[in-house]
Amino acid sequence: MHSSQKTAYFENIDILRGFAALSVVAYHVIEHFSWTAFPTTGLMVWFRTGWMGVDLFFVISGFVIGLSAFSEIERSGESGFRYPFFKRRLVRIVPLHYLTMLIFVVFISPELLFNDFFINLISHVFFVHNLSFNLHGAINGSNWSLGTEMQFYVLMLLIGPWIRISRWWAIASCFVCITWAWRYGATYMVAWSAEHGPFSLFVAATQLPGMLDEFGAGLLLARFVWSDRGSSFLNTQGLVKLGALFSLAVTLTSVSMMIYWRCPDFWRHSLMVIMFRTLLAISFSVILLFAMSFKVTGILRKLLSPLFYLGTISYGIYLWHLPVLLSLKKLTWMEPSLALPLVLLFTVIFSSVSWHFFEAPIMNRLRYKKAE
Repeated sequence: MHSSQKTAYFENIDILRGFAALSVVAYHVIEHFSWTAFPTTGLMVWFRTGWMGVDLFFVISGFVIGLSAFSEIERSGESGFRYPFFKRRLVRIVPLHYLTMLIFVVFISPELLFNDFFINLISHVFFVHNLSFNLHGAINGSNWSLGTEMQFYVLMLLIGPWIRISRWWAIASCFVCITWAWRYGATYMVAWSAEHGPFSLFVAATQLPGMLDEFGAGLLLARFVWSDRGSSFLNTQGLVKLGALFSLAVTLTSVSMMIYWRCPDFWRHSLMVIMFRTLLAISFSVILLFAMSFKVTGILRKLLSPLFYLGTISYGIYLWHLPVLLSLKKLTWMEPSLALPLVLLFTVIFSSVSWHFFEAPIMNRLRYKKAE
């Protein structure tokens, strides 16, 4: 690839980011409001499994972080890439994480101030809250994934140069073996509790080693896009290529959903816990490749501009939606069918405001580049 191509920003991925965030929001509304009447068939059934939006985020993160690391290594060398790479990650993730933590503690759960608050605060500040059953998601529950995400960034500081030059099959084998071994150990060693059900298993299985297949799928896709062959593939237009990618994406996603719904008690099936997310990672990687191959221009670009914008503010949507949801949940008269549009509306408003007046100004001040 030419340098300008290697640092290109794949705009269509913003649509997937926005969709992933909205999937998580819809899923939490369904669960928190016990929405039993929500559709169980057809395309809408996806939102009953909207927790998979986090898995899509992880694959996207592996891809974007991979491209960012490769680009920085090319500019600064294997020893000099770490500081600018990690600085950009901190600038993007930390400010809104801290702001939504503050809002959550002050306005949503002030009782946290009297319940091991110092330990809770320190663990969230340093992104290790996901390592403890008691601290996992205690402040703004959805941010548990930020711990896994930040730990992945630290891992990339160590192995980024190796990922860039190693054979793809060695990376895939290493990541999948570590992931499956970790999740097998979790199913073998972590017991259910009568009070919390499978939550302890969920906490153990979603530690960084248990999610490396999803990050790794994104990294391998970044490796492909970074290569001359990947560049040629993306620049080749044609309905045959798009049709094949679309068919493969639909097939893999359909198979994934079919398998999941045949094992609805997910956490009681060891093979599902160990292997299912690997299938999701492959499915989502194909969807990303299709999104990057599909060129959106002209009138279609204008029509889809709201979806691109939702992708731009998707991080805010993810972090703001639980404070909004839990606030509305206190209104006991509210029906789920009303809660969903209200949660979406207020979440998008908060996310838009925080993007334009908080996140973007901070990034611009520190010369953060969107393409990275």
